[in-house]
Order: sequence, then structure tokens, then C-alpha cells
Amino acid sequence: MKRALPAAAFAVIAAVLAFFFVARQPAKVSMTYEKMGSIQNDLAMIKPRLTGTDGQGNPFVITADAAIQDAKNPKRARLRKVEADLTLDKRGWINANAADGVVDMRAGSLKLDGGIDIFSDSGYSLHSQSATMDLNNWILEGRHEVTGQGPMGTFRADRFHYDRDTHQLTLDGHVRMTLIGVRK
Repeated sequence: MKRALPAAAFAVIAAVLAFFFVARQPAKVSMTYEKMGSIQNDLAMIKPRLTGTDGQGNPFVITADAAIQDAKNPKRARLRKVEADLTLDKRGWINANAADGVVDMRAGSLKLDGGIDIFSDSGYSLHSQSATMDLNNWILEGRHEVTGQGPMGTFRADRFHYDRDTHQLTLDGHVRMTLIGVRK
């Protein structure tokens, strides 16, 4: 039992992370970790690293300092210092990081909190306090102030919504933009 219980718990955490980050092609996913342990009597993986490709064949790498399984809900895990490197349509890339996260397999959601920063290869950056991602539909929403900048200027809004399928970022609520090089 001393060996079987930690092995089973590891399998549950691995399945949760793999399901959420790559639900479409689990055969192309690899997960490594520095060590198994416990944090405040909860099962944890230290330095988990998930690599693979998404449903469209785009490679990604997701890392965290720790993944801690919820004792009351084994399909839920808290993540500390999350960073993701994602390739988009085999052309560009996005890097995202957050201080904390919660992944919930039942709800199909990833909640990022503690400040999030997103950067793209095309020179855009986006910053907000928190965001929630619907992992089934690849939709990211933030209900706190969002700021950002890019080659065309800067922006600020009360909320944002990003749909990966349409590649469309929608800013809402007291939107302010400063466009560089635009003449009246």
C-alpha cells in the first residue's frame, strides 16, 4: 500500500494535467517531474513539465513549480508559477505565465490568478490580474483590467475575451487605445 497509493495518486494528477492541456492527442504528450512529494498533506508533483502537440499538431510546453492535487476532488489541482509556450498554426508562438492556477477536469477549466502575462512573437503583450480558460472551446476570458501593447500602440480595457478558433481578441469596458503612426 505504501507504494501503490502514491503511484495511483501520481497517475490521477498526470491524467488531470494531460486531459486538460491536450485532450485531443494524448499519444503525443510527455510529462516529466522533478519529484513526488506532499505539500500540507496533499499529493504534489514538484517541477512538472508537460510537452506535446495540440489537436492541430502545434507543439507546446507547459511547466509549473508545483501541481498539488485537491484532497476533496482528485480531478482538480492547484498549480504554482505556471508557464506555457505554445506554437500557433505552426507559424507564431505565445508565451504565457501566471503566479497561480487551478485546473478542474470536471468543469473543463483553467483559472489563472496572481497576475498573468502573455507575450507573442509578433510583438504583442497582454497583462491582467486573472483569467479563466474554457479548455473545451479554447476561450480565454478576463474580468479584470487588461493592459497591453504591440507594434501598433497600446491598449487598456476593463475586460477581455479571446477565442483561439477565430484568433479574435475583444476588449470591453472603458477601452482606451493609443495608436502609433496613425494620422487623423
